[in-house]
Amino acid sequence: MTPAHSAAQSGGTWRLTAYPVAVIVAIALAVILGAVDAADSDAPGEEIGGDYPAFYGAGRIAATGDLDELHTVERQVEAQTGLYEGEVTRFFPYPAQFAVVYQPLSQLDYVWSYLAHTSIMALLLWLSILVARPMLPWLYGRVALAYATSLVFWPMFRTITGGSNTGLSLFLITAGFRLVYDGHHLAAGVTIAAMLYKPQFAIPLLGLFLLGRYWRVVTGAIVAATAYYAWGVALLGWSWAIDWVSMARDFGAREAEINGHSSISFIGFAENLFGVGFNVPVVLAWTCAVATALLLGWTWWRGDVPDLGRRLAVTVPGILLLAPHVMSHDGALIVLPVAVGVQAWDRYRWIPWVTILWVLGATQSLIRQLGFSPGFLMLLIALGWAWQFRREHSVEVGNRPAPVSV
Repeated sequence: MTPAHSAAQSGGTWRLTAYPVAVIVAIALAVILGAVDAADSDAPGEEIGGDYPAFYGAGRIAATGDLDELHTVERQVEAQTGLYEGEVTRFFPYPAQFAVVYQPLSQLDYVWSYLAHTSIMALLLWLSILVARPMLPWLYGRVALAYATSLVFWPMFRTITGGSNTGLSLFLITAGFRLVYDGHHLAAGVTIAAMLYKPQFAIPLLGLFLLGRYWRVVTGAIVAATAYYAWGVALLGWSWAIDWVSMARDFGAREAEINGHSSISFIGFAENLFGVGFNVPVVLAWTCAVATALLLGWTWWRGDVPDLGRRLAVTVPGILLLAPHVMSHDGALIVLPVAVGVQAWDRYRWIPWVTILWVLGATQSLIRQLGFSPGFLMLLIALGWAWQFRREHSVEVGNRPAPVSV
C-alpha cells in the first residue's frame, strides 16, 4: 500500500468516527437546550417529553404507595398535575412493577427526570450496538456511525426523545439473542422474559423459542416470569394479572379511537382506516396476522433459517405486524433487521432497501396530517427484505465462532 493510499484510508476511517460524533453531539445539545427552555415553563410536559409524563406520574404514584389506584384516570391526572395546563393526562397502561421502576426518576424535577430518562434510553441504544457486534462484524470500527445513523432514523429519534421505552425493548431483544449466540440460554430466557411489561412482544418471542426447541431459554423465561408474577402479587395481590389484562383490553380499545393513526400492525392499521368491528378489511388484517404467526412458527420449528441473526431479522418485523397493539415508535425496532441486512448483503444491494425504510420512517413525522402511519408499510418492506436474505449463506450472520475485529 502506497503512502497516499494509507493516508486516504486513514482519513476515511477518521471521517467514519468524526462525522457521526458531530451528529450525536448536535442531537444531544438540541435535547438539552429544549429541556433548559422547558424548565421555565408552567407546563413542561407540553414542551418536552412526549409520553414521558405518563411514566413520571406512574413513578409518583408508586412513591406514595397508591399502586392499587395506578390505573384510575383520576389518580393519573392528579399525579401529572403541574406538567400540563388543565386536567390532561398521558395514560400509563403498564403493570405496577414497571411503575416501581420509574419511582426513583419521579423524585427528580420533571425536566431533570426527562433528561435522565432520555440519557438512559440513548445509552441502551449504544449498548445494543456493542452487544450486537460479535453477531454482526460490520459494526466493528463503525459503532459511532451505526449509532448516529440509528439516531437520525425518525422512529428511533422519536422514541428516545419522546419519553418512550422502545430503547429498553431493543436492548433486551438484542441481549437475549446475544446470550443465545454465546450459549447462555438460561440467561437469555431471563432477559427476554424481562420484556413482559410488553407481553405482545415477549410472549410471541418466547413462543418461537419454544417452537425452535430452545428448552433452556424457555426454562429461564419460566423462572423469570414466575418471579415477575410473584413481584406483582407482593404489590397488588394474587389477581393482579387478571386485573391488568382487563385494564389493558379496555385501554387498547380507547387507544384505537384516540391514537389509531399511529398503529403500525395489521390489525391496528386496518381498524384505524376502516373502523373496529366485523368488516372485510379488519377480517383480512386478522387473517394476515394469523398467517404471519404461522409463518414465523413454521420458520422456527423447521429451522428454515438456521442462522440466528437472520432469524432475528425475520422475527422482529413479523412480531410487530401480528401484535394487536403496536404504535409508530415501536417501529424503531427494525434497526435490528436492517443491521442484519447490511451484514448479509453488499452495499449495492442493501442501500436501496435502507433508503426506502429511512424515508418511510421519516414520513412518520406526518402521521397526524396523513391520518395513518407509513410505519405499517415500513414493517412490510422490512419483513419482505428479511425474508429475501433469510436463507442466503454467502455471508454468515450470528453463528459461532465470533468474527475477528475489523
